[in-house]
Amino acid sequence: MNSNDAKIHIYVWPERFLYLGPSTKTTSHRNHAATWLIAREGKLRVTLSVGGAVLENQAIYLPSETEYATDLALSNIAALYWEPESASYRRAMANTDNVPRAYACPLANSGELLKLYDDQTTRDEADEILQRIFGVERLREGQPSFFDHRINSALAFLRDSPEAYDSIGALSARVHLSPSRFAHLFKKVVGVPVRRYVLWLKLRRALDLAIAGDSLTTAALSAGFADSAHLSRSVRAMLGVAPEFLFRQRERLIIHQ
Repeated sequence: MNSNDAKIHIYVWPERFLYLGPSTKTTSHRNHAATWLIAREGKLRVTLSVGGAVLENQAIYLPSETEYATDLALSNIAALYWEPESASYRRAMANTDNVPRAYACPLANSGELLKLYDDQTTRDEADEILQRIFGVERLREGQPSFFDHRINSALAFLRDSPEAYDSIGALSARVHLSPSRFAHLFKKVVGVPVRRYVLWLKLRRALDLAIAGDSLTTAALSAGFADSAHLSRSVRAMLGVAPEFLFRQRERLIIHQ
């Protein structure tokens, strides 16, 4: 086994999560996130629950809320989970004829995947690699067309203390906006609805804490989840994977900043 194959690489953005590591055989489940699965070598096999169609190739795309089961892959996989409500997802998929259908296809530039296994690859560099792999443009969010100090203040609060988020009403009151106006401005500036943005931040915080050595329960509570079961349900709903699997592998994990 290559030394890099023993590691699990994780890239986390506010609206995306990229996992590189061993595959698992799954029963029928669905993800809120739109999902790409890519075999490092060989092919993947996915069975759609509705209709029973089988998708088999090196890369498989599954739209949000698609119910499916996976077979165990012979090699490591890359799994990209993307918030379907985000502006970056909508931009990336705007010119893709196959959306919203699930499909399987070969990957002509799969050699780019190997660069994601480099311990020193940053998230910005990963953006460029993913852009070349999927042939999409403007993958990164970029700068908003205007600056609003109230939204900037809310973002600073959320990034520092995502566990302190209570409701959109309380957050909008902090920056002296009505809930409806705040929600509109937030999505316009950030590209993701408030509740989805906060959930991704909480998932990232819980992941960081667990990898640092906290128990699943402590990580969940510190990140603002009601308990470890709430965290597990959220991770499964977003990504279709159990957080316990990642936490058991914490000594092998590399988080790319």
